[in-house]
Amino acid sequence: MPSKLLQISSEEKKWVQKLTPRRGLSYHFSRGCLRHVMSNMTGLGPLEIPLKADPGAPPSLPEGFGHISMSHCSDALLIGWSSAKIGVDIERKDRQFQAHKLSKRFFSQSENCEMKNLTPSQAKELVLKRWVIKEAAIKWHHGKIATNLNQWVWKNKSSFAYHKKLGHKVNIYEQNHDQWTYAIALNGDLSTHQPIICIH
Repeated sequence: MPSKLLQISSEEKKWVQKLTPRRGLSYHFSRGCLRHVMSNMTGLGPLEIPLKADPGAPPSLPEGFGHISMSHCSDALLIGWSSAKIGVDIERKDRQFQAHKLSKRFFSQSENCEMKNLTPSQAKELVLKRWVIKEAAIKWHHGKIATNLNQWVWKNKSSFAYHKKLGHKVNIYEQNHDQWTYAIALNGDLSTHQPIICIH
């Protein structure tokens, strides 16, 4: 993370004091960046952005300001902002995990079938891709990972994911950039086929 921390609200500063040093730094960094980005795009001051972003809760804006979602890994922050509901997730491509073990634990039988005949590197790539897509979809509907990870289903190379129990269906945009892979979940009825990606 960059050493420079950007402006946050007095309420957010209080949250920083209540969190562990590591979580406090991450919280300050992400909220400061979000305020900075929205300030540049709206012309409002960073502290004028009516952001509500308590730790552990989905960030929100009042009616008329759109919908936001955030995700960060060790060295990157992804911010999603849309007129309709949105969910985003990002991970490093070199994240270490046991692909088959994780897939069997959290993914559906049909999803696990797609793992057959893949090399270890191919399996890892697919599981990581599926993970960020599912997390983005869960953030889209403000759900909990523990109870929804196995409910969201995404078939490899599909442009959408669906929730088995609730019937939700979302458009999925997934891509690699440099050392990261990320996913964006958007309302299925939006006319925009691909989101605008700004990299800084």
